[in-house]
Amino acid sequence: MSAVMSQDELQGIAEELHELLDTLHEELGEELKKIEHARHLLRQVPEGKTERQSALELARRLELEHLRQHLDTIAACNEALERINRGHYGRCVECGEAIELNLLRADPLISTCMACQG
Repeated sequence: MSAVMSQDELQGIAEELHELLDTLHEELGEELKKIEHARHLLRQVPEGKTERQSALELARRLELEHLRQHLDTIAACNEALERINRGHYGRCVECGEAIELNLLRADPLISTCMACQG
């Protein structure tokens, strides 16, 4: 099945991507608050409390990884929206072939066809 989408389908995907971006921005704000709280706790740990400090540092790193995942997804949303605006959405960014509609419907952020994924 080739990636020939109607304007209504493209508009629906664009709206879905904008909603995802809104959610991600909200979650990103919450993640940043958690990171700032962890940094605040780290500054309050007295010298010699290495076990607690190590636990807080691990928590901070896990939060940073989650933050990185949010930023990657935001970037993928923006890239997909740009492909929609340029009229290239549904085309593989590697080879230019059409991406199957069922793949795009399952994951609107997908940017490569099955052949290039694999």
